[in-house]
Amino acid sequence: MHVQAEDIYPVAEEYFLKTARFDRNNEKHMRMWSRALEIYDELRDKAELKAVYRYMVPDKKEGKNLFFQDVSIVCNAFELLSLENIKGAYFYLLTAGRVHTDSDQLVDQLYSDVWGTSLVDALRQKVGEHIFSVESKRETPGVLSEPFGPGYYGMPLEQTSEIFRIIDPSLVNVYLSTGGMMVPQKSVTGLYLSVKDGTQLPPLSCESCIGGTFGCAFCNRSGIK
Repeated sequence: MHVQAEDIYPVAEEYFLKTARFDRNNEKHMRMWSRALEIYDELRDKAELKAVYRYMVPDKKEGKNLFFQDVSIVCNAFELLSLENIKGAYFYLLTAGRVHTDSDQLVDQLYSDVWGTSLVDALRQKVGEHIFSVESKRETPGVLSEPFGPGYYGMPLEQTSEIFRIIDPSLVNVYLSTGGMMVPQKSVTGLYLSVKDGTQLPPLSCESCIGGTFGCAFCNRSGIK
């Protein structure tokens, strides 16, 4: 998927304003917003908004491990699910490309960073909507989970490299650095699960949990033992 910045700008703008906490009724904030828009205009021509996804059915499940052919994807939340309940998984990878300002002004660099994140969040929302549409057209559509991914819902960051064994990152010009970080930085990967019974899915509060992955067993909300 190739997406134009204009197609997701309204959503990206809302993400930016929420992150920056700009008040449209505040004159000072609106002056700052004017500069932020100038930075967006610069980034819009640099952004390379791309996404790819792949649907797969897991072969087996062992505890928190789901196996897709010879690839094991680990996530604490998977312990809540039975293999019989899982219809399949939509793995996705998306990127905004190398979106950064040429300005050496600190505030411009801050705006650039927030815009990059906002574009990625807006792109993920669009990709999610597309996946929901695809699933809804199946003969027996399942219930789609919130997106699981490295760093949230108890999935270790190291799982990025395993997901890249399922999705070819070169399709969207993304690669892993020697330190295991995605390049370009404004890139996101993860998966949506399609299940028969949505009540087995973890609560939404797990997504943004600040606890470590080892704490899930002690949480009274996750249901993970």
